[in-house]
Amino acid sequence: MMRWSLSLHAAVALLLSAFSVCIVAVVLWLLLGAPRVNVAGPLKPADIYDGIKIALAVVAGAGGVVALVVGYRRQHLNEVSEQREHGKAFTDRFGAAADQLGADQPAARMAGAYAMARLADEWRQERQTCIDVLCGYLRMPHAPEPPADEPASVAWRCEREIRKTVLRLIAAHLRDDSPESWQGYDLDFSGAVIDEAYFRGARFTGGDIVFVNALFVGHDRDQVVFDEAEFGSGSRVYFRLAEFRSGTVRFDRAVFNGGWVSFDSARFTGARTNFRDTTFSAGEVRFEDAEFSDGVVDFAGSTFGGTVMDFGEHRLQSLHATIPAARFTGGTVDFSRTATFTHPPRFGLQTPPEGLLLPPGTDISDLP
Repeated sequence: MMRWSLSLHAAVALLLSAFSVCIVAVVLWLLLGAPRVNVAGPLKPADIYDGIKIALAVVAGAGGVVALVVGYRRQHLNEVSEQREHGKAFTDRFGAAADQLGADQPAARMAGAYAMARLADEWRQERQTCIDVLCGYLRMPHAPEPPADEPASVAWRCEREIRKTVLRLIAAHLRDDSPESWQGYDLDFSGAVIDEAYFRGARFTGGDIVFVNALFVGHDRDQVVFDEAEFGSGSRVYFRLAEFRSGTVRFDRAVFNGGWVSFDSARFTGARTNFRDTTFSAGEVRFEDAEFSDGVVDFAGSTFGGTVMDFGEHRLQSLHATIPAARFTGGTVDFSRTATFTHPPRFGLQTPPEGLLLPPGTDISDLP
């Protein structure tokens, strides 16, 4: 209706008002028992005055309707203008934060990360866009190892601190105690180099969390931590084609109680990956076509009570294709100290490969 001209808007309002008056009059007439209207001779002066007053009331009512229409349109235009100004303020802040993230000075980029995260908290309509920008920053090229010369090494360490800050900001918004939760939003870390990230206590309860082609490396005591994280129903977490090269990646005391987590075609080439005291109670965790060539994957104390964990060959009937089974060519995948093995992983193997350790008394040929 705001796109109509003022005259058309007022005419429609008057017609609707007249129609409403007629409806009310008919209802009242019926409620009074449909009395007959008696016409007794010519009109008296008092009747004429009453008619004039009724006509004036009708005119006044019509004027009131027009005034209401004008006021309503003015109020609507004011609200639209305020919303436009409000949106422009957010857009200006978004541009400023993006410019800071692209600045040459590390301090400016650090400030840009905080500004973009703050904007994501306040600008709910475009929160996903702000999150995408932060994740996009992490996907920018970054050397996994520090350069040899000192000036380049200083710049590398500064950039590393900014990336750690971005990851820390994202992880903080995935915990239940965050004032503004980002749970359920998509996070795309495809191809990112991750050498220190603390997702402790994060809840992945929806959306796509993508670590496809990510490189996990550690320096000194730095770690990637998913301790006590929850992978719940509705979440889809992709570690497909990711490489766990060095350092430690921990999923200690994490809970897999729904959703879908994929390590398909991931490469465990040197890092230590811990799933200690982890609970696998629902959902799916897949390691099809994963390569274990070095390092250690430790499931000590873990409970397998309902999750479908698959290391074996997987056939896709709809595509008439087959995903190969996991390849054990080195390193260690240790299930020997699991707490509960009532719903064991699927291997599809008759003999255990070197490096695959099962609980005492467990024959791999008896497993699915």
